[in-house]
Amino acid sequence: MIVAIERAPSYQPMIIALDSKYVIDGLTTHLEEWENKGWTEVKNMIFFKKAAYLLRKRSTTTCFQWVKGHAGTIGNEQSNLLAKQGVIKDDNNRLDLKIPKEFDLQGVRLASLTQAAAYRGIKERKPDTPRNLTQRNIQLTIEAI
Repeated sequence: MIVAIERAPSYQPMIIALDSKYVIDGLTTHLEEWENKGWTEVKNMIFFKKAAYLLRKRSTTTCFQWVKGHAGTIGNEQSNLLAKQGVIKDDNNRLDLKIPKEFDLQGVRLASLTQAAAYRGIKERKPDTPRNLTQRNIQLTIEAI
């Protein structure tokens, strides 16, 4: 979907047919809520952010149409075939998921921030640091066993 949006002229109306209600709902129903909550706990966040950026950059309408997966719909079946071919390819085509800094607003709107959401956000963004004493104790326990 991201590649299709990137390649289509921004002045040309689009209808994007997808078999994923998660993607459609994410970009239509949940997008504002996810942005307000600072994108915490959103699966595939980087893809949604890139798609939202590309859609907002367009100068005309873009509509989504849900189609039943694996039901013989030509475009959907071709898309599934391309996805399968991509999985078995030897070389990777890297998808550029960068978005301009002015669009990539970080943080949570304070009105929607709860203590639990703040904790989850901190936990998601904080890298795990090794705990040397814990590692040493685990190693001693393993050796003792």
